[in-house]
Amino acid sequence: MTIQTPAARTAALALAPFTAAALVLAPSPAGAHDVLTGSTPEDGQTLDTAPEEVVLSFNNAPLESGDGNAISVTGPDEETTYETGDLVFEGNDVSTELEPLDQAGDYTIGFRVVSSDGHPIQESLTFTVPEEAVAEGASEEEEGAGADEAAAEDTQDEGAQEDTGEAAEETATEEAADEGGISGTAVGIIIAAAVVVLAGVILVAVRVRRSTH
Repeated sequence: MTIQTPAARTAALALAPFTAAALVLAPSPAGAHDVLTGSTPEDGQTLDTAPEEVVLSFNNAPLESGDGNAISVTGPDEETTYETGDLVFEGNDVSTELEPLDQAGDYTIGFRVVSSDGHPIQESLTFTVPEEAVAEGASEEEEGAGADEAAAEDTQDEGAQEDTGEAAEETATEEAADEGGISGTAVGIIIAAAVVVLAGVILVAVRVRRSTH
């Protein structure tokens, strides 16, 4: 049993605040670097629908450097990858879009992200996509393709209708022009005939006048 003298107790009490402050201010090895705080999909999650992107969340905003950051999403065959496009940095989140997931089973998210203090964070996560989710995604993709084809056909039909309308309008204009040409010819013949008749009348009148004198 240790017996402390009054002087020892006094010294211990005097040093206690400094000891507590030192413990508070001492850096924690576990908190020295940034860490992953969450993801979408979550690690180990089984999904009802196939995701269109992967989002990783950290406790601090990662450094946006193209050489040190990467996200890879590998399918159940452990060969096919589905990430597409550039990484998107938004606050503490880093995301990438995915190609349509066409395999049922376990997918692996492998990532390497440079934390705010320059140290890389490298881990792997998994999520599961069942057969129903893959079939639903394929059906939606086919419906979308069908809608695009229908829209293209509608555009073609509208163009054909416009062409037909323009052709009909041109035909009507040509017919009207033709009718106008025939009418103008008839008027010209009538005027010419009237001129001939008038000339004949004048000639007869002149002869009659001369004969009377």
